[in-house]
Amino acid sequence: MFPTEWFNYEYRRTSKEFFGEVFHAHSQMELTYVHQGRGLLIIEGKSYSIEPNTLLLFPPFQMHRIQIQVTQEEPFIRSVLLFEPAVLQGYLNDFPSLKSFFQRILRQQSNIHPVHAMAENTPFVALLRQFNEISRSMREGEFEENMGVFLLSLVHQLKQNPEGDASFLKKHNHHVEDIMQWIEEHYMEPFRLEELASALHLSPYHVAHLFKESTGTTIVAYTQATRVRIACGLLRKTSLPLSEIGYQVGISNASYFSKVFREIMGVAPLAYRQHLLK
Repeated sequence: MFPTEWFNYEYRRTSKEFFGEVFHAHSQMELTYVHQGRGLLIIEGKSYSIEPNTLLLFPPFQMHRIQIQVTQEEPFIRSVLLFEPAVLQGYLNDFPSLKSFFQRILRQQSNIHPVHAMAENTPFVALLRQFNEISRSMREGEFEENMGVFLLSLVHQLKQNPEGDASFLKKHNHHVEDIMQWIEEHYMEPFRLEELASALHLSPYHVAHLFKESTGTTIVAYTQATRVRIACGLLRKTSLPLSEIGYQVGISNASYFSKVFREIMGVAPLAYRQHLLK
């Protein structure tokens, strides 16, 4: 038996009011299929349009933020699966090609797009519906076996069509893309709205208002999320001490760096690094 928090699935979860997340990450892999709803995903310094009939894929500890424009006429309906990769590892031993593909996803080396067009009549979505139906009548002791088959089948379907669809890359107002690019280039420096506004030849108020209106988050929050994302890369790829990593990403106070990192990633920086070494 495995802890119940290692596998969580909800079919057609519905939100009828405003839906907006903060930047966050988690140790589980997340697959979210959007049956209905339109909005925005920010991930890895890019913004993507969320449309009906799309699959969102987030490997463990990949920071992301979703905002959906919910209305009475169009609620946000999605099927959400979160599972610890360890749940699936044992089932993959007899499928070396599938295991290799899954490992690439975990290392964020797969070419799967984070937003993937997927019609309701595809085998992948059929699997989501079928598992929801059979889970209602499972006898005691059957769950783990059915769960293993379910996860294997989903990964197999992803492997059949991993390319994604670049048409989902959403170029919002070009100023918003410019703001994100400026932060990518200056995250290591103390953030000053006036410098950003001057670089874009806009007023500070206009820059802040434009970004918040388009993305649903503030420039400061996005800057902190960018710093944490870069810090994750340094934790994965180097053995630098935490104080040096914080300094390199623009948060020179080590305790504050740890606080910001934990708020976004759900774990402390050292725990994140140790998790990757397992």
